[in-house]
Amino acid sequence: MIYDHEIRTQALSPRDSFIVQAPAGSGKTTLLTQRFLTLLTTVSEPEEILAVTFTRKAAGEMRHRILTALANPEGDAIAKAVSKRNQALNWHLVENPSRLRIMTIDAL
Repeated sequence: MIYDHEIRTQALSPRDSFIVQAPAGSGKTTLLTQRFLTLLTTVSEPEEILAVTFTRKAAGEMRHRILTALANPEGDAIAKAVSKRNQALNWHLVENPSRLRIMTIDAL
């Protein structure tokens, strides 16, 4: 059972900025991936979104999960919406993943 479900749901809201802090294995990358996908449903260009994490490994994992969700959106309503938007706006995110601004604090 996830005891912080309400806070996780709030973190998906595109109206606010969030800092996510939690121990290893708590689902930070999953939450941030879902937030990034949610934000992609609201912007004109994917470059409008910036995700910053501490490690290259975490940034790479987020990018991988987002691209995987876009390539196979079945079963995920947010990924389906982003996939349709990706196609309609000719973002070509799967073919051009550098448009996803996901980086480390050092790279920023």
